[in-house]
Amino acid sequence: MKLSKDEHLVLSLENEWKANNQNILLTNERILFIRDENITSEIRLNHIAEAYVAPSFLGAPSIKIRIFGGRIIKVTFQCVGPRAVFGTSYILPKQKAIAQRWVRAINRLLPG
Repeated sequence: MKLSKDEHLVLSLENEWKANNQNILLTNERILFIRDENITSEIRLNHIAEAYVAPSFLGAPSIKIRIFGGRIIKVTFQCVGPRAVFGTSYILPKQKAIAQRWVRAINRLLPG
């Protein structure tokens, strides 16, 4: 996977975490969803109106990305590593911290 000439990595997930069952990267230009080293989808930052943390199924925090025009994209973070056996006492606080970190980073990079 190649980034464009002026594009650089801003944020990624720890190895044992996935977003919507994929790897996710935030660059200074877009959010990339990656599976098997291939980009499966992307969201360009200049298409995003805002990102915010919202509770999802069973109270697990996720992020919602509102695209200009009103479309909402939901991103949920899952622990897929051995720490997943620690249960909600480990996973829920970690999910919340990850979601907040991603929302702050995305909103900081939005144009305007």
